[in-house]
Amino acid sequence: MKITAIALSSILPATVAFTSKGPVPTQTAMLAADTATVPSPEKPIFDPLGLYSANSPERLDGLIKPLESSTLSATKEIFDPLRLYSDQSEVSGEVETSAALPFLPRPALLDGSLPGDRGFDPFNFASDANSLQWQRKAELKHARLAMLAAVGWPIAELMHKNIADALDLAPLLASNDRVPSILNDGLSHAHFPAFWIATIAVAAALEITESVAENVSCKLNPTDYDFDPLNLGGKTDEQKRFMQEAEVFNGRLGMLAIAGFAAQEFVLKSAVVDQIPIFFKPLNVAFEQLMTSGAM
Repeated sequence: MKITAIALSSILPATVAFTSKGPVPTQTAMLAADTATVPSPEKPIFDPLGLYSANSPERLDGLIKPLESSTLSATKEIFDPLRLYSDQSEVSGEVETSAALPFLPRPALLDGSLPGDRGFDPFNFASDANSLQWQRKAELKHARLAMLAAVGWPIAELMHKNIADALDLAPLLASNDRVPSILNDGLSHAHFPAFWIATIAVAAALEITESVAENVSCKLNPTDYDFDPLNLGGKTDEQKRFMQEAEVFNGRLGMLAIAGFAAQEFVLKSAVVDQIPIFFKPLNVAFEQLMTSGAM
């Protein structure tokens, strides 16, 4: 009898309770039914950059976790081994941390509203609204130049000599056909002083023109210069946001690429297109060059 009673007591919570109106599911059965109606995604999508909007089909279908804010939850303590923070309450208390650097607090002005904002400002360059706008404009300008330079650098090493010969001019490449840079002393060419004077003059004229014009669009959104001749900026707000973030991310990658090109050529004393010819030259030429150099 004891064994029968124990068995019945273990079964009863999962059974239904009967009332005068008929069987009513117990709480356990109701939870089980609710759980069964929610399909679990078979192939979840990893989206750490938040490129999928909150209303995208992927998020609505449960394939991606709900969108998080650009910062982590305020439940972590700051890691400060060098004691950079004079106010230790910022270190020991619960603070809102940066998504990019979760051991540092989120900068007050980096709230995720700007494209590409992941709360990364460890040196507090954007200390106020004017500084933030100036820094964002500077980042975008350098990013756009870097993307152009990342394409132009290998093209110059591949085609500059042929163009110079066709125009009966002396080539301006540095030794070993490298793009001129400060690191390889390529900027000491006789023609470069005039080039730098012209470059600085054009840049100064553009900056002065922009300051005088006081473009309202640029003030409201420092990434917007009303330049989209191919209409690639997107039509909806989601498309525009995606393209703006893509520009920022690719621009940052371009700045790293240019720094990498200059460092590689300084260390290896050869052109980038010769270091990794398979990316820049026809396959037959690339394989022949790799075989000759002993890389294969």
